[in-house]
Amino acid sequence: MKKGPFLLAFLLLVVLHPYSVFSADCEQTDLQNKINCLSTKVAELGGQAKTLSSQIASYDVQIRLTSLKIEQTEDQIASLSGKITTLEGKLQERSHVLEKQIMQTYKKGPIDALQILFSSANVSEAVSRFKYLQIVQANNRKFLHDTQLVQATYAQQKDLVEESKKRLESQKISLAALRVERDNLLKQTKSSEAVYQKQLEQARLELEAIQRALVSAVKEGPVKAGDPIALMGNSGYPSCSTGKHLHFEVRQGDGWVNAETYLKNMTDKWGLNIGGGNWDWPVKGTIEITQRYGKTPYSYVYAYSGGIHTGIDMVSDNEVIYAVADGTLYSSRQKCGSSDLNIKYIDHGNGLKTLYLHVK
Repeated sequence: MKKGPFLLAFLLLVVLHPYSVFSADCEQTDLQNKINCLSTKVAELGGQAKTLSSQIASYDVQIRLTSLKIEQTEDQIASLSGKITTLEGKLQERSHVLEKQIMQTYKKGPIDALQILFSSANVSEAVSRFKYLQIVQANNRKFLHDTQLVQATYAQQKDLVEESKKRLESQKISLAALRVERDNLLKQTKSSEAVYQKQLEQARLELEAIQRALVSAVKEGPVKAGDPIALMGNSGYPSCSTGKHLHFEVRQGDGWVNAETYLKNMTDKWGLNIGGGNWDWPVKGTIEITQRYGKTPYSYVYAYSGGIHTGIDMVSDNEVIYAVADGTLYSSRQKCGSSDLNIKYIDHGNGLKTLYLHVK
């Protein structure tokens, strides 16, 4: 038997229908087991060497997983709603019984021990009436206790429904985002493996250049907030840049953090409201944000960061770059593929650094 046609058919199946290959073995179990199985598949795919087809497969499995979680949450809401309806019926019945008991007690009025004793024909009758009264009181206490339990359960079930509804809304948002990311990946790469690999390589080269710069940069000296430190440029082109801009990044210790939370709130050229800190922006003039921190239409290339853009890309009609806070300035020029990438960074102390990439 020739293996060539079989192998070709399998590879075509992976490329054209990656989800069916990677998740078919998760389809023959109940809902919770399907979710567990697909969660494992997501982890497996995330750890594999990235190709365009495997990345699309990963999105497909995540989309299927999120869809199943939505189905599970909807089932939970339906089940809880059924329980609530039953509990509402029980509470209504118990309310009627309690109302009748209260009315009977009101009609009879309060009866104390002396009344029972003097109104009884003999001691034996008095004892019987005492025991009867004790039994009635015990039953009323138990009925009231059980009613309180039903009320507590009813409140808990209502809280669970509200929590489930919030989770459902979050899951639907996540599902929509995954579909957008998947479609965007195909659009940006034009479904070309070569284009995708080139993009990944550029991201990898830029990361390596930053890591080398943090180790080998030349110390320039102390700077104050607002001091000019560089000019916006396009260094790194064409291997690691696509045009003149500033990539501004904030690092705490060995990891990157959201730079938007450190910079003052402002509205850019296109009406984007951004920023929530107290630092002035590293550039002035008419600022245009071209890529934010986090998940963006282009951040899928940053596989090393979990698919998030680790800084903020911006352009401005004023090309001067300023220090955002006091610290010690460092400079470095690193090879980024076939290009030279100029990097400045400021050490602000306590592990906090700001990075300025693509400067002149």
